[in-house]
Amino acid sequence: MNLSPSSNQSQLLCDDGFRTSGSSPDESPEVTELRLPAAHWVAKGLFGIVVLLTVLSTLGQISTYWFGHPNLKGFVPLFYVDLESNVPTWYSSLGLALAATVLGLIAAVKHVRRDPFRRQWLLLSALFWLLSMDEIAMIHELPIAPLRATFHTTGALYYPWVVLGALFVLVVGLCLWGFLRHLPPRTRRGFVLSGAVFVGGAIGVEMLTGIQASLHGEQNATYAMLATVEEFMEMTGVVMMVFFSLDYLQRECGRVRIVVEPGR
Repeated sequence: MNLSPSSNQSQLLCDDGFRTSGSSPDESPEVTELRLPAAHWVAKGLFGIVVLLTVLSTLGQISTYWFGHPNLKGFVPLFYVDLESNVPTWYSSLGLALAATVLGLIAAVKHVRRDPFRRQWLLLSALFWLLSMDEIAMIHELPIAPLRATFHTTGALYYPWVVLGALFVLVVGLCLWGFLRHLPPRTRRGFVLSGAVFVGGAIGVEMLTGIQASLHGEQNATYAMLATVEEFMEMTGVVMMVFFSLDYLQRECGRVRIVVEPGR
């Protein structure tokens, strides 16, 4: 996008010669190309991080409930996946932001091509940016206390935000139903599976942790195990979404390159 006559030009290039804006790289003396890695390599790297964080969190909980050392000089809270403002939270927010960025790149390509579903791609990108922000800001936890006090929720609804979350998922699913149907079968199945894994953890397993927490509190090994499964599913669902989004982008547009041209 050419921001001004003297500004740099940035463009998305594909092997078929399609570009979002700017002139041919051959017309510029210097061209810097930032190439996106293959989808499977990105997914393998991200999933490796997910496994590592899960293992570190589990080791911390073993130290807490089997050996009676709940801190280990800060190691346990630093890597416990059910706590906020630590390494797993930072990673989860970055993972969601990465998914949002890839979806945004697809939306940019679809916008230039005047694709009829370009707004749905943009909506998906915005949704993942919202989830990334929520991971840090914990917006979804704000209604827990007032809803619990008002409706005296317990058991599976001990964390009553899950009701609002389920309604939100239903609304988004209905809005994107036509969009999902138009996608290639591979991408459609991937998006649905990614969403099922993420929502299954965020809402489904969250309801199980609610039952455990309402009966025995949150400071016990069973709760920690359920919380670890929940977060593992959420992070895995995001990795899958990144993979299938990047895979779609690369298959639809060949080898994707972001080219930055010096201004003239």
